[in-house]
Amino acid sequence: MTSALRALTAEPWAIRPDYLHFMASLASLDRDGRAGRRSAEGEDWFRLDLQAAAGPTAQRLDGARYAMLTREGVAIVPIVGPIFPRANLMTEMSGTGCSAAMLARDLQLARDSADVGAILLMVDSPGGSPTGINALADQIYAMRGRKRVLAHVSGTCASAAYWLASAAGELVTEKTGVVGSIGVVAAIPKQVEPDASGNMSIEIVSSSAPNKRPDPQTEEGAAEIRSLLDGIEDQFVADVARGRKTTPARVRTDFGAGGVKVGAAAVAAGMADRVQSYDRSFRELAQTAANERVARAAQR
Repeated sequence: MTSALRALTAEPWAIRPDYLHFMASLASLDRDGRAGRRSAEGEDWFRLDLQAAAGPTAQRLDGARYAMLTREGVAIVPIVGPIFPRANLMTEMSGTGCSAAMLARDLQLARDSADVGAILLMVDSPGGSPTGINALADQIYAMRGRKRVLAHVSGTCASAAYWLASAAGELVTEKTGVVGSIGVVAAIPKQVEPDASGNMSIEIVSSSAPNKRPDPQTEEGAAEIRSLLDGIEDQFVADVARGRKTTPARVRTDFGAGGVKVGAAAVAAGMADRVQSYDRSFRELAQTAANERVARAAQR
C-alpha cells in the first residue's frame, strides 16, 4: 500500500470506494513539479465547465471561491469532485475537488447577497470526507424559507454529496443521474508481510487503550471499527430523513441500502423529487429570482 493510499484510508469516508484509489494515484504522482501544472490545468477546465453551465455573462460571486452569479440573479454553487473538509493538496491537484469550508462560505455569501434571488447546487460528486458535512447540511437546510435552494444532479450524487443535496429544498436529477450510496466506509491497513525494503512496521499499544489500534482481522477489532462507522451513518441517515421528509427507517430500507439508484428510480424511491434537465432547473430558478426582484421593488 502506498503512503498516499495509507493516508487516505486512515479515516472514515462517505464516498464511493473506487475513488479512494483514484485520489491516492493523484497524490502519488506528485513528482517533478507536475502537481502544480495539473492544478492549473484542472482549474482551467473546471472554470470553463462552470462558465458553460452558468452562461457567458456570469461572474464569480463577490468573495466566493466557487459560486457564480448569473445576470438572472441565480447563484450557481458547484459541488463537484471529491469533498474534503478544507482546501488541501488534493483539491488543488485535481482542480475539481471541493472544500466543505469554502462551500459553507460561498453559501453564506449567496444567502446574504441581495443580488441572489435563488441558489442552484450543481452536483456531480462521488462524496468525500464526512468531516464538516453534517454542519454544512444543517446550513443548507436552514436556508429553507429564506431563499429557494435546488440541488440538480448532473452526474453522480453519492454519499457525502447526497448528504448535502438531500438538505436542499428540492432535489432533481437528470435521467441518468446516479443518486444515493448512503453509508460510511473505512479501509484499515494492516501490514502482514515485509515491504519492498524488507522492513515491517509493528505497533504496540498501551495497556489501557486496545481500541486505539483495533485489529480489523479480529471480531472485536472489526466490531470497534464498525461502531465508529455506524455512529457517523446514524447522523447521515437522520439528516437525509429530515431533508427528504421521511423516517430513518425508510431511508435505511428504501434508499438503496448503500447502493445507488438512477434517475426515475431514485424519484420513485423518494430520494429525489423529479427528473428534469439542467436548463429546466435553471429556468425555474431564474423565474424565482425575477419574482424576488419584483417583490423587493414593491416593498420600497
